[in-house]
Amino acid sequence: MSLYPLMEDYTKPIIVFIKKIKSYKTLVVRTTAMSTYISGDYEEVMSMLHRELEILYRSVPDSCTVFKIIPKDLNIEGGFLEF
Repeated sequence: MSLYPLMEDYTKPIIVFIKKIKSYKTLVVRTTAMSTYISGDYEEVMSMLHRELEILYRSVPDSCTVFKIIPKDLNIEGGFLEF
């Protein structure tokens, strides 16, 4: 997933959003400089995204979000940022 708030100070909404989705303890969230990987139960991931994106889009309506949905474990290792 990649989030692009179309505003001058774009980093703050991204970091707030990542911290919010990391609060879901049943999901695994890993962040690189270019994207965030979210894994877990499909229904839980989609429910969380529905809920959290609705909140985000209310506060930052000029945003673009890009998803790639891969229905299997990618076993991604290393290179992740900590927030």
